[in-house]
Amino acid sequence: MCYDSAALSKRSLDYAKRVAYGPETIQELEVQFSRVRESHGPVFHANGYDHPYMPLILQENKKQVELFQWGLVPEWTKNVEQAKQIMNRTLNARSETVFKKPAYREAAEKRRCLVVLDGFYEHHHKGSRTFPYFIEMANKEPMIMAGIYERWLNPEDQNSLFTFSILTTPANTLLSEIHNNPKMKEARIPVILSHEKQELWLSNLHPDRDSSSFADIFQAIKSEELSAHTVSPLRGKHKVGNSPVAQALREYPELIAENSDENGQISLF
Repeated sequence: MCYDSAALSKRSLDYAKRVAYGPETIQELEVQFSRVRESHGPVFHANGYDHPYMPLILQENKKQVELFQWGLVPEWTKNVEQAKQIMNRTLNARSETVFKKPAYREAAEKRRCLVVLDGFYEHHHKGSRTFPYFIEMANKEPMIMAGIYERWLNPEDQNSLFTFSILTTPANTLLSEIHNNPKMKEARIPVILSHEKQELWLSNLHPDRDSSSFADIFQAIKSEELSAHTVSPLRGKHKVGNSPVAQALREYPELIAENSDENGQISLF
């Protein structure tokens, strides 16, 4: 889940305020987000399997905005070919096992980060069709997800590759109804962090002694804190690509009709 995301289309000040740790860092972070947007451009829609660069705040430096590629490559990866294969399997890490899986364990203990996004996309299955949804914060603020990051040194050319994964947790009610892929055992949602949980996630908590704190961090965000609406196709020959249209409301008459009650009132879920 969460293989499609959006970032950097909001005001730089919004991102700075959402992740700042004290008034003195807001202006500094605002400048950095502005520079990142100018150099990287807004991402209205990106497919994780293209391994786009996304803005992060790292545990080791909360005053610096970094651009890392999506799809974590562990330090023990042997070569470029293996790195490419692993990246497709490490876009997301399950919070329940992130401290146990070899690909994630060390990063989860030592290299945690905030993934700073506008929102993410999920596909709702109805009959033989799928309908894409854009999910964002109900208050329209940037969405901050729990992530882990890694630096891999390419043995062939000695260049470093900086990558990350997004943590997920069992879905809340809203995402359970949207993310209803019949091929999956359960619906998932990214671990979306309040400001208090951001501080905890970037602190020196250890999984052995602070399990209750991590359990709290990994709780799914409440449904009412999110907003969701259908959007234009993200894949296939009619996909809208990296355009503002990707986040814009698109209504599907067949979906609305099937979700109207006997009085004609529309409720998507």
